[in-house]
Amino acid sequence: MDRDQRSRRQKTAATPPPNRRPAPRSMKSRLGLTKQGQPPRQKQTRPAQGSGRPNTQSGPQQRNPGQGTGPNTAPRRQQSAQNPQNPAYRQNPNRRPPRRVTHAEQLRKRRRRAMLGMLVVLAVLIGGIILSINLLFKVTDFRIENSDGSTPANTGIYSEDQIISLLGISVGDNLFGFSTKEKSQILLNSLPYLDVAEVGTQMPGTVVIKVQPATERFMLQYGAQWLVLSDHLKVLRASDTQPEGLIWLEANVAQGQSMTPGSFLTVQDQADEQATAESSHIPAQETLEQLMAELETYGLLDGVSIVDLTDMSELNFFYQGRVSVTLGTANNLDYKIRFAANLILDVDGTGLTASDRGTLDVSRQLEDGSIQATFNSDTSTPTPAPTPEATDGDAETGDGGDGTDSGDGRDASPEPQPTPEA
Repeated sequence: MDRDQRSRRQKTAATPPPNRRPAPRSMKSRLGLTKQGQPPRQKQTRPAQGSGRPNTQSGPQQRNPGQGTGPNTAPRRQQSAQNPQNPAYRQNPNRRPPRRVTHAEQLRKRRRRAMLGMLVVLAVLIGGIILSINLLFKVTDFRIENSDGSTPANTGIYSEDQIISLLGISVGDNLFGFSTKEKSQILLNSLPYLDVAEVGTQMPGTVVIKVQPATERFMLQYGAQWLVLSDHLKVLRASDTQPEGLIWLEANVAQGQSMTPGSFLTVQDQADEQATAESSHIPAQETLEQLMAELETYGLLDGVSIVDLTDMSELNFFYQGRVSVTLGTANNLDYKIRFAANLILDVDGTGLTASDRGTLDVSRQLEDGSIQATFNSDTSTPTPAPTPEATDGDAETGDGGDGTDSGDGRDASPEPQPTPEA
């Protein structure tokens, strides 16, 4: 066989017929792992048997690097190039065309990217805030002031150094590393003679403590002991003997109430079967605070010796040990105390005298809102007989010219009566 015939036969064996299906692509070729531009490996062909072509190669047989060394190892198939510009590139007819991305999917991707960006920015901001709080805001100073913000502060029997030491806060601590509410409660419990102890912070590094000293105002009999209370009903101390110069408070104490110095007393409302429609909705604690404020406003607080809150429908107090004032319910309490103060202090000359002793009832209110007060004297004074020179009007009034009831049933309302406030 000459050279031309061998060349045609080799070309025919290397070139597949046009109707022949191309060889399948390998997995590396499909995934694009084959290097572009790399020439495909040529499959080694063997001469046809019986051709009589002698082996012209001398020496050991040259091995193809793509072939295996075992006897049963099949030769690798020729991989087609992945470069579309390569003349040998053939597109796989079984390959599916790429799927078209819809507009909704593009919007979802944009939203996800936007949300991810927002989360990243938020995380950076939170981290910066935490880092700045821990590193920048440190306690540098302490300031103690009165409850109204004025200075110098009235700390009562305590010193400023003693108050600051009980906080447990040192210079250099984190300004936001403690609870101001817990620190305030610690001061109130540890310092009984402080009615107000509020701990706060002021930027950039100041701890502010507002205080108000407590004043001994009430005494409450609790079992075999006497408890001394402040204006805000804070337990200041306990005594085995009855204290002097304090207002005797008669009230129902809540069950399980702590009576240790530094705790606040809670006045319990009366039982449901004793409550009325007018008194059941008014808390006893609020009523006591309002009562004490009105007594101080109208100048009766210094003379009050007993305040009775055991029955919220029959409030009363004892003034100077001689006049018991009945207020009734807490409705219109301001008007009732102002009316009673005009009679007790004898503001217009028609009230009680300094020697009158008895019970003053200002709990009765008429339909027009005015109060019909009555005074029942403990000592009945005989009414003098009218003289011939006396007129009929003088004979009717007798010795009750002060406008109070002396026990004979006369009206104790002074004229003119004050009108209730709107």
